[in-house]
Amino acid sequence: MIACCSLVVWMAPSRAQEADYSDLCQELKQSGFKTEYSGLVYGVPFVEIKIPEGFSITRFCRHIPSFSRDFDRCRNRIAFFNALHPSYIKTRTREPFSIESQTLKVPLNLYQMPEIFPAYDKTLVQYNKYLLVDIGKGFLGFYQKGELKRVFPISAGAPGKKTPLINFEIKDKFQNHWSTIYESWMPWALLIERPYYIHGGALPGVDDSAGCVRLFTHHAQELFHMVDIATPGRIVCSPKTDHIYPAPFCR
Repeated sequence: MIACCSLVVWMAPSRAQEADYSDLCQELKQSGFKTEYSGLVYGVPFVEIKIPEGFSITRFCRHIPSFSRDFDRCRNRIAFFNALHPSYIKTRTREPFSIESQTLKVPLNLYQMPEIFPAYDKTLVQYNKYLLVDIGKGFLGFYQKGELKRVFPISAGAPGKKTPLINFEIKDKFQNHWSTIYESWMPWALLIERPYYIHGGALPGVDDSAGCVRLFTHHAQELFHMVDIATPGRIVCSPKTDHIYPAPFCR
């Protein structure tokens, strides 16, 4: 299961820069992956690599010895970090179940969970349940009485098909919803405002929906059973707060 703990300790930039990632960096280099750049995102140090054609996160992890030894956890953590399905493959042309992103962020500390949302938000204490959808960061946070309980990666509206920035309440729930507009299946759908839903679907590593908020299908199923009709929420767009360093972690 790809999960995000509610309590996370931030790693300060100075500490991240001082940490020794030489073993993992050497593994990446020996496996033929060139580092594009490095930095911090959500407090987690990372390097970014170009995704070779024919590769998925699954195949990538099998090429890195330390990742292969702890395969399930590493694959799921990298998939979560990139909001990307671990089995999608980088193809030359766009195809169903293909990776649309050109690069992959590789966390250098896979034991450190990213702090995407505050673990506690006092402005949400009044709500028994609350959904915070951040299309800028690419994640959805589920709060109960102000406490962050779950974080899910998402894919929102593609350029020109923006997901609206609105306050909402869940208006209806459909275990199996068929979109008559786009002729597509939307499993575990939560209606936020017609024609926009939160539902299960493709996460290709970039925003590419027609305006809906997509989750991994198993996450959409989990969220479907966690929320009720009239559960409130809002959609915002904030920066990813990346910090890019001119001196890479992997020199």
